[in-house]
Amino acid sequence: MGKKSKGKDKVKKKDRKKAQRIAAAEAAALAEVQTATPSSVVELEPERLRRAVDTTELAARLAGLSTVLQRHLSRAHAGEGLTRARLSALALLVLGGPRTLGDLAAAEHVRPPTMTRLVHAMEADGLVARQKNPDDGRSVVINATPHGVEQLERGRARQIAPLAETISDLERAERQQLADAADLLGRVLRQTAWENPAEDA
Repeated sequence: MGKKSKGKDKVKKKDRKKAQRIAAAEAAALAEVQTATPSSVVELEPERLRRAVDTTELAARLAGLSTVLQRHLSRAHAGEGLTRARLSALALLVLGGPRTLGDLAAAEHVRPPTMTRLVHAMEADGLVARQKNPDDGRSVVINATPHGVEQLERGRARQIAPLAETISDLERAERQQLADAADLLGRVLRQTAWENPAEDA
């Protein structure tokens, strides 16, 4: 009985020493991570950190936010008789330059007769004007007038005013984060290879 008792004591002693070694190793590892700089932490577990962001889920979230933003902008009152269709057409002409009526209809995804009616109404209000196509004298292009440019700027300002007010209420650091995120999103969108449905048809 005495020998068996001594044997059990030796086993328990070995187990305690093993447990102490494991605990010491874990404590040392924890202390290394806690004292590491952010960059060294990334170097320690790069794969785990990369897996933390699901790219498909992030893309879906961005698309969803874009839809919500466009919905709010389309509901915002632009004033001066500027409907969503007028604002969109004016933006294309101001930012992209003069276009033929057919090109304008294709860009807006509407039928040419629909765009013809819209252009006639905008022309009557002095927002757009027709001029000879410099590349083809037999056709004309639609161009935004100075009055149209001014109305576009005012309409856009009215649309984004509620969003701008909310952003102004953010902390300075948050506004900078939002600005940095907008820059990054812009770069991502420029680098994305979007398919053109018109080319596939």
